[in-house]
Amino acid sequence: MTHEKTFSLAVDREAKIVIKGTAVKNNRQVSIDFEFLIKEKHDKFFRAPIGLNHPKYWKLQSLTPEKSQLLQLVYSGLSKKHLDESVKEFKQFFGAGYVFSDAINVAKKVKTLRGIRLTDMSRRILMAG
Repeated sequence: MTHEKTFSLAVDREAKIVIKGTAVKNNRQVSIDFEFLIKEKHDKFFRAPIGLNHPKYWKLQSLTPEKSQLLQLVYSGLSKKHLDESVKEFKQFFGAGYVFSDAINVAKKVKTLRGIRLTDMSRRILMAG
């Protein structure tokens, strides 16, 4: 099962969380995996937050899949509130009685995720517009 949730963020950016769940047969356990995508105002399609031209791209390639996914989350601009909301909706589709697990324990590792960070100049532009 796949659940997608899109959020409108500041500075003309949209971010999408894609949660994929796989239920283990004869068990009430669901393994979940995350994907984080962004779309700027001028983009037609969603893309990964860290692409080939991003300064952190080569660091991303050397990380484990778990740490790579966390880095993508940080650079997406999503907050912990956005992540929690998406996971809650995903769990409601399965109903009560299921145990959910993800390989990287995203919720525990991003306790202080604040979302997109704005500089003072960006705030002034937003307020003027």
